[in-house]
Amino acid sequence: MYHSGVKENDAKTIGRAADCNFVLEHNSASRLHATVQVTAEGYLAVQDADSSNGTFLHRAGRWVQVRKVILGTQDRIRFGDQEVPLDLLVDLFGERSKVRLREGYSVRGKPLVFDELLAGLRKPRVVLENPRRNPITGDIEENR
Repeated sequence: MYHSGVKENDAKTIGRAADCNFVLEHNSASRLHATVQVTAEGYLAVQDADSSNGTFLHRAGRWVQVRKVILGTQDRIRFGDQEVPLDLLVDLFGERSKVRLREGYSVRGKPLVFDELLAGLRKPRVVLENPRRNPITGDIEENR
């Protein structure tokens, strides 16, 4: 099915090629299928390497195709049709204490650098604590 190799890089490779750090022995896997690396915060991130059959994440009860994702403790990951246990990906980096999976699906506390980059692409949402409609203008205003 699969076996892990050893290579000293920040990003580890996953695929069918014999020189990958994690070799998949399934015909749906590309020679270089994906890379896995540790974020600045210590979380495990997987990025598809333009594979033929895609990389899929199982989260919240369904499989979705992903390009790049930070893995959580409740996630599952599949390269083509080959599902790989998350602990085997964590083991690629040696000491488990330095590599973490997000707790559940979301981050509590400080957002990750990856999340901050995505947040910069979205418009900030304004939430009014005590909204009311001005009877004259009809505009929504915040109660003071």
